Amino acid sequence: MLRRIVLIPVLLAPLAACGHSSGGASGPTASAPVVTSAPAATAGTGSSGGASTPASPSGSADPSRAAGASTAALTGTQHAFLKSADPAKHTITFDLVDWFEGKKAAAACKEDGVTETANDWCVGYYYRNKNTKLRTLPVKPGAKLRVVDMTGGMKLVDADLATFRKALDETHHLFVFDVSGGQITKADEVYTP
Repeated sequence: MLRRIVLIPVLLAPLAACGHSSGGASGPTASAPVVTSAPAATAGTGSSGGASTPASPSGSADPSRAAGASTAALTGTQHAFLKSADPAKHTITFDLVDWFEGKKAAAACKEDGVTETANDWCVGYYYRNKNTKLRTLPVKPGAKLRVVDMTGGMKLVDADLATFRKALDETHHLFVFDVSGGQITKADEVYTP
């Protein structure tokens, strides 16, 4: 199975200090970095040139992500900002974003009037967050949760829910997750420079 998390091309690694904020508007800022599903090398595999599985085959927002979509309607791959996680209840509360890659990213940026292209923004990937509605889903027992480990190179490492929450609380990164049967079945921290 392809890993859904990919790293920004090695050529962009020196730019990692220029991050994206996790605020309501999308766009690069000069804050801390935020692992992406942007086209690049797959984490942990060393392969390159592949892209993660987008929210839909076209690389644009999935209809289940629509602003009014209920949590029950969510299915498939989603991108979001973590708002909270409850290890005792085994739930994650999140704010969905619309995720775009490649040509769809460029088109969405144009539609939104965004012209910034630093760190592959609007060229390789783009996200927008026009709806800040919070949703909560249970995490399926045994679900694979992974966070980015920056020691010894960027790679994804397994984590429990408490570690997942702590990592995303500290970095304000996006995460990509799969939903099936009303439960989160897999979640990976996403790094974007």
